[in-house]
Amino acid sequence: MTTLACSTDKPSARSRMVRRRSRPMVERRAMVMFGGDADLRWLRVLRPGFRHCFAVLKSGEYWVIYNPLSNGTEVEIWPDEHEETLRAWLVQNGYRVVDDAVRPLRPASLPWAPYTCVEAVKRVLGLRAPGVFTPWQLYRYLRNLKKRKKVIDRRHYLGYKSF
Repeated sequence: MTTLACSTDKPSARSRMVRRRSRPMVERRAMVMFGGDADLRWLRVLRPGFRHCFAVLKSGEYWVIYNPLSNGTEVEIWPDEHEETLRAWLVQNGYRVVDDAVRPLRPASLPWAPYTCVEAVKRVLGLRAPGVFTPWQLYRYLRNLKKRKKVIDRRHYLGYKSF
């Protein structure tokens, strides 16, 4: 009697997740752009200067511009040596720039939300900010993120037990 051993070439989802966690996390730079142009009438209810947002992500030796629009998504790639040119062009055209970083993905799924430029940028950055719906709220959230105090728990150094 012969027994057949079944092996698959594809690793399971769990083993892929374990492999992802074991990789060293490299912080990826990102820039979030906020602009005031409103081609659609219903966008005019939003705060002037904060009617649209998009992300510029650092990927290797390139910058990837991820621009979610109501009728599609634009993706452009710029070489890294043109960072200053890209930033200057965006500022010169009236965009506000907020430097940020892409957060690592978590295994838990995100809640359902309508597809807007804000939701697309939040997901690209790995942000979990459930109360942020407009570009102005996202701008304030990202600006205040840097100002928040970081609480460092050092109880174990002092001999206290953690609960």
